[in-house]
Amino acid sequence: MKITHQIILGCFLSMGCSFVFGQEAIKSPQIIDQKRISNIADYERLIKYYRYYKQDSAIYFAQQGIELARRKKDSVFLALILVQMGMIDDNQGEFDSSRMKYQQALEIFKNNNSPKNIASASIRIGVVELRNGKYDNAMKYFLDALNISEGVRDKYGEMEANYSISWAYLDRKNYKTALEYLKKAEHINDSIPFSSTSLNIFNHLGVVYREMGNYRQAEYYLEKGVKMSTDIEYQGLNITLINNLASVYSKQGFKKKAIKLQEEALERSRTLGNYLRELQVLHGLAKTYGKDESSKAIYYLNEAVLLAREKGNYNQETRYLKAIIPLYLAEGNHKQAFLMKEREHTLADSFYYSTMSKNIESLKTEYELSKSNAKVKELALLNNKRHLELEKANILRNVTFSGIALLLIILVLLYNQYHAKQRSNKEISNKNRSLQHLLDEKGWLLKEVHHRVKNNLHTVMSLLETQSTYLKDDALAAVQNSQHRVYAMSLIHQKLYQLDNSTNINMAVYLPELIDYLQDSFDIHQRIRFRTEIENIHLDISKAIPVGLILNESITNAIKYAFPGNAYGEIQIDMKRMENSLIGLSVKDNGIGLPSNWEKIQNNSLGLKLMKGLSEDIQGKFFIEQMNGTKIKVEFPGDLVIKDSTKKEIFQKTELLS
Repeated sequence: MKITHQIILGCFLSMGCSFVFGQEAIKSPQIIDQKRISNIADYERLIKYYRYYKQDSAIYFAQQGIELARRKKDSVFLALILVQMGMIDDNQGEFDSSRMKYQQALEIFKNNNSPKNIASASIRIGVVELRNGKYDNAMKYFLDALNISEGVRDKYGEMEANYSISWAYLDRKNYKTALEYLKKAEHINDSIPFSSTSLNIFNHLGVVYREMGNYRQAEYYLEKGVKMSTDIEYQGLNITLINNLASVYSKQGFKKKAIKLQEEALERSRTLGNYLRELQVLHGLAKTYGKDESSKAIYYLNEAVLLAREKGNYNQETRYLKAIIPLYLAEGNHKQAFLMKEREHTLADSFYYSTMSKNIESLKTEYELSKSNAKVKELALLNNKRHLELEKANILRNVTFSGIALLLIILVLLYNQYHAKQRSNKEISNKNRSLQHLLDEKGWLLKEVHHRVKNNLHTVMSLLETQSTYLKDDALAAVQNSQHRVYAMSLIHQKLYQLDNSTNINMAVYLPELIDYLQDSFDIHQRIRFRTEIENIHLDISKAIPVGLILNESITNAIKYAFPGNAYGEIQIDMKRMENSLIGLSVKDNGIGLPSNWEKIQNNSLGLKLMKGLSEDIQGKFFIEQMNGTKIKVEFPGDLVIKDSTKKEIFQKTELLS
């Protein structure tokens, strides 16, 4: 069955389906009869054709091509076949084997003075270095290839080198520079025939624009690449393009469409037996599901970890271990997170010792070579020895005179600096005394302010108490509620007045006193028990007052409404540190719970509105739950507070003056 580019693209754009290549679905337009193969170029085309489609066949034709090249004693064509074999190994993640073949080919090209092929082999070696994380080595090979290609005016070589350089910058997340080189490569691509490098350029342009947030351009280039990669020889690139396009859809909110594409791409990569593409898609699926569906993201990342481990690709395994650990932590599965972290450390240690062993062998070789070179240089050194001794005597005399002059200058400068420092130290000492005096005054003034605020708030409470004698029912309850709120604020100012040089309130001291006050204010005797679990948490006044008011409202509501008819009950108050630097305050009662119409009531409840507003003021989240009673909870960020702030300020200012 013959499928045109237009039909495939229409299916892709309208339904989000991927391209399924089978032995019967697409046939190569240039299948070569093996009996008529007469030159290396035919073998090279066959290897390219079968490289992703049927790797066993690609390897078979590569071996046949090498035998033909040896019979004809054509070393250049032998090197070309070696490059193709290296790319087969590269696709399977066998980077050491591929690098060896590329290096052999490079030496042959250099011996035959073939600049274009030297540039091509250099790029292939650079790609292996890049995949192993050796960016500097990779960039050296890419720049060498670019210089060679520009020197011989090889447009394809220039395009491939610019694309490869962009790849290195993309891996380092330098998207601006990567885009500059990609645009150069795209400009050259427009003037030369289409190739697999063209698809790589479209793919990387899509990735760069995606990371820069330009999804429209990203989608344009990736869809263009998918449309032009329908030939069997481009199946691997087609999978990569679809996986990246799915990630663009995901970022735009089309998650189902993205997942469908990636699941089909995963199946194709497994059918092809290309585990590197399979790893790409597994990682892509994990990113698409993300933290919102962490269990599925963990599943695909775990698949990637196991596959990379099975294939011995420990660089990739480490990458996926780093990605899966935060997901386990987010789910609270600390055991698995620890096991994954332990595995990551084990791999890191093995890489370190492996690299160290290679370096030792390299150093041994260099040492033996240096011994031979040393013997050759020894005679030259003896001949130059007398001349150097004469020069040394002259230099020593000149250095002695210069040293004496320099010493005199230094002594003069040190003397001047000493006197300047003495004057400066005296000025700093005077300023520090002034600063200390100002800080002491500031502390007393601040205490006086808190004292007066506390007195004023007590005056307000007295006025409200006086007013309450003339009121009853709802008006009386409103005034009493106001008294409690004012007391919650006045208690904070009282604590600040009692402390020396502090603007922070210890919640473990403040909240129990507030609870005792509320317990005494209501005629509950012993029918309602209070249980507290409050950690030593210091809060600034800007957060302590809202927390006190929220606690006042929640306890007041519980006393009033949770235990009707003088019922007995219990109120639990907790305040603890949580994960992610959060602090949680909860008030839970075991009363009758929320009424059936509480959703309507809360819109008219001043207490609930006040608690929600105060929660927003401290950047917190307010929750109210029905749990065998009622539970009110507030989670808000806890700022790190420096105790003895006055002394800290003096120290900082003293250091600044010094």
